[in-house]
Amino acid sequence: MITEKGTIKTSTPLTLQVHKELNKKVFAFSILYIVAGAMLLALGIIIYVLSGDFYVNSSGNVMSICGMIILAGGIVILSAVRSAKNSNLKYQKVDEAEFFRDHFMAYEYTDGELTTTSKIYYNRIIRIKETANYLFLYNTKATAIAVDKNSLPLSELNTVRMLLGRPVAGAAQDTVQVPDQTENENKEE
Repeated sequence: MITEKGTIKTSTPLTLQVHKELNKKVFAFSILYIVAGAMLLALGIIIYVLSGDFYVNSSGNVMSICGMIILAGGIVILSAVRSAKNSNLKYQKVDEAEFFRDHFMAYEYTDGELTTTSKIYYNRIIRIKETANYLFLYNTKATAIAVDKNSLPLSELNTVRMLLGRPVAGAAQDTVQVPDQTENENKEE
């Protein structure tokens, strides 16, 4: 929505859907590791048993050990993703973002209380991940601010995309002018 200051502001509740879209690749890799590790472990055991020589280091031993390591890694990654999801869903968290010309303000609310405020310049965003329903703006390698694309009209979403240096969807001229924060501060004085 466009605020009285002329900025674009959005609010995104951090729900199960947000976590699924954010961690989709990590979840897929953990399943892949579990399956590959289990297959390698089974193949190593079959080779070990079929060789008949239980006391000599064989390729079956190496495959079994590698399979166990990969399987354990997949299980650890999967449990870490689930643990992070469960700990974040204990609380009602909401990410708010207010977009200005050269930066955006990020606010995090936990159970209705403002817990974090950050001013992030667009050129300092490490990574932008766009999914079907969300924009994830990484201000560090491990943390992302979620922006619900469905909460914004196309013109405002295109303006946010332009501010972030992303390609716009639909008509390129369908954008909104966003003021600089210093312009608003001067008007208030």
